[in-house]
Amino acid sequence: MRLFLASNLSTDHLEYYSSKLVELIGKNRRVLLISNARDHRTPELRKEIVDHDLRLLTICGLEVTELDLQTFFGKAEELGRYIKDYDPGCVFAMGGNMYSLATALRLSGMDKILLKDLKNDKYVYAGYSSGAMIASKDLYNFESSYGMRSGDRLEETKSIYGEVFTEGLDLIEEYICPHADGEKFREICKVAEADLIQKGLKPIILNDSDVVIVDDDGLNIYTTTKK
Repeated sequence: MRLFLASNLSTDHLEYYSSKLVELIGKNRRVLLISNARDHRTPELRKEIVDHDLRLLTICGLEVTELDLQTFFGKAEELGRYIKDYDPGCVFAMGGNMYSLATALRLSGMDKILLKDLKNDKYVYAGYSSGAMIASKDLYNFESSYGMRSGDRLEETKSIYGEVFTEGLDLIEEYICPHADGEKFREICKVAEADLIQKGLKPIILNDSDVVIVDDDGLNIYTTTKK
């Protein structure tokens, strides 16, 4: 299994995308960008954010196509065929509302497709912020910290899809806490870290220049200092 779990995606941190992610992916540079963590935004703002991520990943030398899982809700077999035909070298999940991402993965059947394909090492799973947090077993252990940032993320997701799921992909036993050095998230990250430790769970604290990589060498954390 190959994983690339980052705190952020911005022009300040492209070095580890253009080097470590590309190296992890290998020759197949085709990427599917899961955008559903941004479904709570207005169509105009959602498009702006998605276009931003598409552009940055393209700069890194990747061939990127957006994957809107809403298109495949209740159509898991069709989605499976689409993934197979596209033959990605990487499936990349954007950050945003982690509950929206988890729910979209479940309603489309993408969660099961990912687990099967990653077990067979068909491609890399990558993501930043919520896209990295979803690699843990669940999201409800974040509810007292990241989940409460807006106070209504669960209701926000329910208003979009009609239901909410809080399960993660269970790819790693640790819980990733992103944006530890960010002004908006610094205190939130501290709360999350304390809560997770109190529950006997293992937090991984990431600054926005940090990335977790899982490969044949196990789980390692890399840091790229901002320039």
